[in-house]
Parts: sequence; C-alpha cells; structure tokens
Amino acid sequence: MEHSLLHGLDLLGQITALGGAFFVLGLLRPAQKALAGVSGDEELKQAMLAATTRWVVRGALGAALATAIGILVDVAETQIATIFGGLSLDLIGKFAFHTHVGRLSLMRIGLLLLTAVVAKMRWAGKWWLVLAGSTTGVVLTGLVSHAAAQPSGRAVMLSAQMTHIIAAALWVGVLIHLLASRRGMEGPAGSAGIGLLAEIVWRFSPLALAITSLLGISGIWMLCRFLSGPSAVPTSAYGLTLVVKMMVLTPAIYAGWVNFRIIRPALQRLARRDTRTQANAADEGEKAGLLRRFGRTLELEVTSGVMVITVAGILASVSPPGEAGAFRLTATQQEALLHPHLPVTNIADPATFYGAPERTAADLRYAEFTHNWSGVMVCLLGLGWLAQSAPGRLGRWAERGWPLLLIPFALFVAVAADPEVWWYREVTPMQVLRDPQLLEHQLGAVLILILAWLGWRQHARLDTQGPMRYAVPIVLTAGGILLLGHAHSTLNTAEDLQNMINVQHAVFGMFIITGGMVNWLVVRNLFPKRLGNLIWPTMIIGLGLFMAFCYRETM
Repeated sequence: MEHSLLHGLDLLGQITALGGAFFVLGLLRPAQKALAGVSGDEELKQAMLAATTRWVVRGALGAALATAIGILVDVAETQIATIFGGLSLDLIGKFAFHTHVGRLSLMRIGLLLLTAVVAKMRWAGKWWLVLAGSTTGVVLTGLVSHAAAQPSGRAVMLSAQMTHIIAAALWVGVLIHLLASRRGMEGPAGSAGIGLLAEIVWRFSPLALAITSLLGISGIWMLCRFLSGPSAVPTSAYGLTLVVKMMVLTPAIYAGWVNFRIIRPALQRLARRDTRTQANAADEGEKAGLLRRFGRTLELEVTSGVMVITVAGILASVSPPGEAGAFRLTATQQEALLHPHLPVTNIADPATFYGAPERTAADLRYAEFTHNWSGVMVCLLGLGWLAQSAPGRLGRWAERGWPLLLIPFALFVAVAADPEVWWYREVTPMQVLRDPQLLEHQLGAVLILILAWLGWRQHARLDTQGPMRYAVPIVLTAGGILLLGHAHSTLNTAEDLQNMINVQHAVFGMFIITGGMVNWLVVRNLFPKRLGNLIWPTMIIGLGLFMAFCYRETM
C-alpha cells in the first residue's frame, strides 16, 4: 500500500512540474505574443507565473521526497516489513548504489531537486531547463515501470508508458496551474485580462479534450495488451484497478467537453467585445459569472485528473495477469464468489491457528468471519447515510446515529481482524508498526474512528457548510486507496489464494473510491445534490453487501 501511494505522489509531482513548463512555454507565452501586448493582461500574466513557479517547486520537491521514501519502502519490503521497523544503513546503501532501481531513483531525486532550484530562479530561460529536467525524470520513471520489465516489445511499451505520462502532464499538469491561478482569474486581474485567458483556453481546450479521449482509448488498449481477454477484467486485481482508473476519468471528459463547447467560445466572445467597445456593468457581470463557471469546471477536471494519477500509481504496483493468467481467479474461485452465502458465524478460537507456518482452514474461515461482519456494519452505515437525506425525524435520527455506529465498527476491525494484538497481547505495538498487514488493519480502524469523531462534531455544531463536511469524502477516498492498494503478497498462503484476496480488495476499492469521489463532488457543488446523495451511499451499501455475503477465502 505504501509503495502504491508513494508512486502516485511521485507521478503527481512529476506531472505538476512538467505541466508547469508546458503551461508557460506552450500556452502563456504564445498567448501573450499573439495578443501583441494588449493592455490589461500583465497583472494576470504575473499572477499566473507566480502560481506556476510555486507549484512547479512543490511538485518537484514532492516527487523527490516520494522517490526517496520509496527507496526505504523497497528496502523494507525485501525484509517483509514496513519502514517503521528500522532499516540497516548498509542495506539501504547497497540497494541505492548497487541495484538498477536504486541508481535510477537516485538520479531522479537529484534531477528533481535541481529542477526545483532552477524553477526558483528569475531567469526567463529557466523554463526550458525545467522542461528538460522534468522530461528526463519521466524517462527515468519509465525505466523502472511494468513496461521496462516486459520480456518482449519493451521499446514499444516504454514509449507508450512515457507518452502516457507526458500526455497526463499536458492535461492534468497544465490544469493544475490554471486552477492555481483561479483566485486571480476570478478577481479584477481576470476581468481585465480576459483576452489573455481567452487565448489560453482557445489553445488548450481542444488539446485537453483530445488528451482525455486518448487516455480513455489508451486505457482500453492497456486492457487488451496486459489482459488476455475480456474475462480477465473482472477476474484480476489489475483489470479491476484499470476499470477504476477509467471510471474516475469520466468527469474529466465531461468537464473538458463543457470547456470546449461552452466556456471557450464564450470567453472569445467577451474578449472580442472588450477590444471593440468600453465594457459596461452588464459585461462585467457576465465576465464574473463565466469565470466562476470556468473555475468550477477546472476544479472538476483537476479532481478527476488527480484521482486518475493516484489510481495509476496503484496500478503500477499491481501485477498484470499476463497471457498465462497467473494473477486471475480460477474457475473454482469464480464459482465461489458468484454464490452468496450468509455471514460466517461458526469459527474456531484464533489461538488455535495463530503463529502457524501455513494458513489453516480455520484461519481462512476466521478471515471470512471478520470481513462478512464488517460488511454488515458497512451496510448499516450506508443505509444511515442514505437515510440522512430524508426529511423529518428519520433524517435527523440517521444523521445523529451513523457516527455512533462507527465506534463498535472500529473496535471490531482493530480487535477482531488481529486478535493477537489486542485480545491475546502476543504482538507489541512496535511489531504492529513493522508488519504491513497488521499496520494497514490498525490504520483502517483509526480512519473509522476519525470519521466518527468528525461526523459527530459536524452534527453537534449543526454546520453543514463548514469544513467538517469534507471529512466523509476525504476519509472515504483515503480508505478506498488503502483498500485498492491493500496487497496480501506477504502472507504465508498459496499464490492463487493471495490473488483471490487481492481481487476482492480491488472490488472493495472500486465501490468506496466511487462513493468518495461522488460525495466530494456533491460537497463542492460540482454534481447534482439530490442524485449524488443517492449514488454515493448506494456505493457504500453495495460494498457492504459484497463483503457480507460474497467475500470468500475458502472454497
């Protein structure tokens, strides 16, 4: 999970840095040149340059930090532990200086730090160096990806991988810098510099729409290239994660279409009117409304794009099933998952199988028990979230009750998932920090408790529009990423069982990320509230039903 998250942060940072160079060299400077120094655009230009510089530095430093921590995580994974368990400096040095991945990572860290330093300079030609440094970083990233590990067709796959990242920088990277300038665009500088903004959007909007469409097409191509057939999509963790990536891309395609068909021509019309006549109060009001709408579509597109990049980071850590179908569900496993069963109640004492060298039937049955009953509580939680939108007493009781439901849920996850930690006290807190599986379970319980506290605070303050309203979508999305990247590859189990567990956790992640993203869009007023408040709790209920009645580890 840590590796997946770090890879996503690394990608996002590199895309932000490279997108800044594209924005300045490919859009801002050509747009200003085309306007031939029209008065009023200088303030907006300077605001955009300042915002772009800040975010290029942040992106480059963030990517460098993620890569550095990634080296430590890679070393810890060779010891089947987390970075909290302590690492040998000698082992870190050997990995960093004597392995292909380590040397390339060190080169990328140095390049990203240099890019951040260059971006802070006042020299006008610095953006070409930022472009060169960021592009080279993308090349180095490609050399340690799935594409570089392909036994055949490596050059084609590497080219496709790098093109994919560069395309994302041309799209999401540029959008991040446009969104970073939102405050300036929606203020007096944006109104005065409407011509510059119109020129930028006129150049960029068709490109963004084309890139999002190409990313969708490339996602389909990856399905065909890495998966042996359509049946491998729902039967492999890689296929399901790729489906999630394509799902979260959908809002960006919609926002790109709105910008292309509505915002773009409207900005051009207002810019032409500005050059012909003196703007009046009605024009200023129309400008303000249009710029606010443009800011909203930018936010929608960036939100979707960031989620695409995050899921792409997880995808890079998931093994494709390949032609032999090694990481696919077997026919027996598919049959088991397609036949729902009542939640498991007949279990053995965990003390009878704890510490066994191999996972026993009683151990697998106990795992089904914890997942099934967690699913029951998730169903109740989803129903509570669905009911809180109802008018009258039902809505009030649901709003008050769902945070209380989370307290026993968190205790169940913390204690029942790992009884050796809290029940039998066989594992110390330090050992929990060292073990990836134990740590992820305990982090999940902590996230549930945080969500309960924030939900109760919001209810107690009666503040439906305050910052607390962001708690649910943020925790849901974080939990979804945790589940999507939750791998059991270190368990002492057979490979086919590991794959079955990973596929089911990919299903969990698919439900909860979709629910969290829709909830975020509702909170930000980027999605119809009535429909959204029906969709996102339904996703949580669907997750609970799958966990309660379909989760299997035994056949």
